[in-house]
Amino acid sequence: MSMFLYFLAPAVLAAFSLAGCNKKMDQAGRKFPVVRWTADSDKMSFRYNLLQNTETFTLYTATPDSGTYSHHSHITYFKDVLIATWDNQVNDENGSGQRGLVRRSADQGRTWTPIEELFPPQDKRVPASEAFIGTRFMTSNGFAVIDDILYAVTGVAEWSGPGIDEKKRVNVGRLYRSVDPDGSLGDLFWLSETPPVPANGFPSYPAGDPELVEKINRHFKQPGNELQLDFSVSHPLSDDDHRVTEPVPSYSLRDGNWVRLYRDMGHKDAQTQKEKEETKSRRNYASFSSDNGKTWTVPARTSFPDACARSNAGKLPDGQVYVINNILPMNPGGLGGRSMLTISLSRDGLNFDRVAIIRFISPPLRYEGLEKTIGYQYPHSVVAGNDLWVMYSVNKEDVQLTRIPVAELYNLK
Repeated sequence: MSMFLYFLAPAVLAAFSLAGCNKKMDQAGRKFPVVRWTADSDKMSFRYNLLQNTETFTLYTATPDSGTYSHHSHITYFKDVLIATWDNQVNDENGSGQRGLVRRSADQGRTWTPIEELFPPQDKRVPASEAFIGTRFMTSNGFAVIDDILYAVTGVAEWSGPGIDEKKRVNVGRLYRSVDPDGSLGDLFWLSETPPVPANGFPSYPAGDPELVEKINRHFKQPGNELQLDFSVSHPLSDDDHRVTEPVPSYSLRDGNWVRLYRDMGHKDAQTQKEKEETKSRRNYASFSSDNGKTWTVPARTSFPDACARSNAGKLPDGQVYVINNILPMNPGGLGGRSMLTISLSRDGLNFDRVAIIRFISPPLRYEGLEKTIGYQYPHSVVAGNDLWVMYSVNKEDVQLTRIPVAELYNLK
């Protein structure tokens, strides 16, 4: 039997009001529907399902020796093996020498291989207080399966100025390597024709095979495979002049159209971090494509609540669409709403009429660091057998996985 949680104050409930369902139109005059959360405003604005039969695993526990910052989770299921990757740094988000780590499970999550370094640091690993401008960091970009081989990809960027700001990041390139389910890792290559010059004192890597490079790049251009953290592209503008970023992997509708959700970064004219936070809508934005991802409509604001963090989306085996995100929009300072991680379900990919809590009430922050905050953040997911696996960082320190039986999601009311 479903359990429910009643806890939101009236002022917060008012923020959950639904947008109208007028159809959007693209430049060619084609009409598209609107993503709505939720069709049941009387119930969903104050009631949440509590999942009963979940199981949570800890993949990484932050320590000063191994790094107190971990974030940017990715998980995949390849040849009956769960493979989880994430980024790790001494103590700062996207700080100098940020690296990629990996673990595998061949028994449905019961046991995991020891932590391995998937992508070694491309610069010295020091706190932001010691080095920032001119230093390099890596950000995990997920996986691509090419010719029955799994490849992991990470982006390498360099800071041109102090502070966490997309305008101050200079794209260096992307690295990739094969990840075999048996535990072996392939050589490192650049995902480009010309390899970038390495940071002083760090090894150089060759450019990858041109044919393979082209295949991997083409993979990430396909709908459903979008790079969420890509420093080589500029953030698009919405129809109400908000910057949107971190595109959620898109999903297809029954009519063949594709839907892509975005995170709101605030109004384009906002200059300071405070102004950006004040202008954020606390809603996801949506874009549509009717030509298999070749062109997309201008992103438009939805009624889908979001604490302005990376979301995740996918499909259950029965075709239902799910979106995993931080559903609390009323978050002082812009980050407190990440303390609740939820999954919302839709039978048609447009009207999300059920929601359940995956995690709520995060533990205290143990270590200080640049852009560190409490919450269950930046989810990524994969369906493996009869379970949905959801991976996320805890306070940007620890890394955890929650196993959710698909059958329980089917029973949500």
